[in-house]
Amino acid sequence: MTERGYTPVSLMTRLTERDMAIVCDVYDHQALTTHQIARVHFPEADPRRARRRLLALYRYGVLDRFRRHTPKGKLPDYWVLAATGAQLLAHHRGVEPPELGVHPDQAERLGYSSQLGHIQGLAESFVRFVEAGDGQGELVCWYGERECARRWGSHIRPDGYLRWRQEESVLRAFFEYDTGTESLAKVRRKMVGYANLARYRDRPSIVLFAVHSEKRAQHLETKLAKDVSDSVGAYVTTHSRLTEQGPEQRVWRVVGATGSPHELRLVDIAHRHPLPEQAQG
Repeated sequence: MTERGYTPVSLMTRLTERDMAIVCDVYDHQALTTHQIARVHFPEADPRRARRRLLALYRYGVLDRFRRHTPKGKLPDYWVLAATGAQLLAHHRGVEPPELGVHPDQAERLGYSSQLGHIQGLAESFVRFVEAGDGQGELVCWYGERECARRWGSHIRPDGYLRWRQEESVLRAFFEYDTGTESLAKVRRKMVGYANLARYRDRPSIVLFAVHSEKRAQHLETKLAKDVSDSVGAYVTTHSRLTEQGPEQRVWRVVGATGSPHELRLVDIAHRHPLPEQAQG
């Protein structure tokens, strides 16, 4: 039994498919806020319903939570996987619990981590892509950092990977959430990994960069201009454009484009890089 009195067996009659989807997302993104979970998993419901369900998962020992203090007051609850949640997820994915790398002090580790800003910015980007799927396009899948490392870690370790479907076209792209802590030279070195992966998969590596400022975006475009090719395509936007306008809108600038800069939609990028089956059609 857990310290709250529940086991994976006793929870079989209490947990729903949505609960397990929340468990998966919390693990894949390391930490999600109450608001983010509500927007993804309770989009049409009163926010209080999401809070009540999260508190139930907390009482079951499935999720844990923490808050951080700022000069402006307390931030929202951040939800992380607890011990019972890790057991449930391991059963769900057919792995042993230690393989998930969830620590008993997960809340403390993330609560004091200097990487929390990056983790949350990346999670918010995921939520924005999900919400954008309510329009003409659809987010078919999203892989987080862990899954990307498992699949392609010998070549490159992106922050995320997504498949976006719109107008009978599919965009498969890697996602890099840049907070400005890495030098542009280090960011540029990632392009070598993407080029190697493109040769290995015999498919172009398309990379979407979201950076913290317009100045950073301009500098990154200049830095990467000589690294784009038929094998590697790069597109840049800013955090503010991504959140205010939406990732599906005309917010992505083409790196290495000649002439006046112009912004593309996700579907436009998909049209520029058709998959073999789309090209045949």
